[in-house]
Amino acid sequence: MKETYGVGLPGMNQGELTGKLIVVEGTDGVGRSTQIKLLRPWLEQQGRAVLDTGIKRSELAGKGIQQAKEGHTLGRITLSLFYATDFADRLEHQIVPALRAGFVVLTDRYTYSLMARAIVRGVDPAWVRNVYSFALKPDAVFYLRIGVDDLIPRVVFSRGFDYWESGMDLHPSEDMYESFRRYQVALLAEFEKLAQEYNFEVVDASSDIRTVFERLRVGISRVLTGEPREPLFSVAAPPPEVEAPAPSSGEATAAPRAIEPAPAEQAAEPAAAPKVSRSAAQVEVGDRPEPAPQALAKAAEGDAKR
Repeated sequence: MKETYGVGLPGMNQGELTGKLIVVEGTDGVGRSTQIKLLRPWLEQQGRAVLDTGIKRSELAGKGIQQAKEGHTLGRITLSLFYATDFADRLEHQIVPALRAGFVVLTDRYTYSLMARAIVRGVDPAWVRNVYSFALKPDAVFYLRIGVDDLIPRVVFSRGFDYWESGMDLHPSEDMYESFRRYQVALLAEFEKLAQEYNFEVVDASSDIRTVFERLRVGISRVLTGEPREPLFSVAAPPPEVEAPAPSSGEATAAPRAIEPAPAEQAAEPAAAPKVSRSAAQVEVGDRPEPAPQALAKAAEGDAKR
C-alpha cells in the first residue's frame, strides 16, 4: 500500500492506488525530459498505461508560476508555496487518479527538486519538508547525477542560461555564467544529501542518452516486476568544488552504494504486463508517442523544457 511522508490528502484511500509512481530526478539540463520521452513509449509497447507529469503542469498554478517568474521578483517563501500549490493540484487531479486506475506514473522531478531549490535559497529545511509532507512516497526515485563541469557544456549548447536556473536572484551582481556555476554547485550538494536521505537509485548522467536509457530500463523493470531492489551500477560522487556553495550550508554526504549489473541483465527485456484499459482511467494520458527508436532520435536534441 502506498504511503505518504506525513498526513495525506483528505479523502485519499491509499489502498486503492494500485499503479506505480516512478520519479526521474536531477538538476537543470541533466536530461530528465529526454529520458521520460523514451521511457513512456517503451512502457506503452509493453501494454502499460502511462501518465507523465512534471512541475508547472497543474491547471491551478502552472501558468501562474510561469507568469510570476517572468518578473524576477518572487520571494523565496512565495516561490516555495507557489510550487507546493502546483504539486498539490497535480497530485490530487493527475497522479492519484492515474495510480487508482493502475497506471505507471512517470514524473519529471518531484518534491525533492523543489526542496533542494528552496534550501539553497535559504528556506528552513524542516519547514520545507513539512510543507511537502503530504506527498506520496514513490515506488522508485532515479537520480540522474552529473558534475557541474559536464553540466555546463550541455546547457550552453542546448538552451543557454536561464535567470532562475542560474540563481541570479541569489547573485544579482555576478555574470550569469559564474552565477549558474555557483548555484548549481550548491544545488548538486543538496541533491547528494537528499539521495542519501531518501535512498535514491543513482544513474550516471554523464553517459550518452542511450546508455542512461538502458540503465533506467533495468531499474524500472525491477520495480514493475516486483524484484528486490539492487543498485544500478557503481558511480562515484562528484569531487567537491573549491568554492563554497551559496546560502546552502554543509557539504554533500557520501553517495549511496551501487554496483554494476551484469551485461545480460541490462539487455534483458522485461516480461510483458497485462494491458490496462485506458477507458478506466480518470486522467487524460494523451496520444500514443512514437516507438522508442524514433523517439530517441528526437530526444537527442536535449531537454525542451525544465
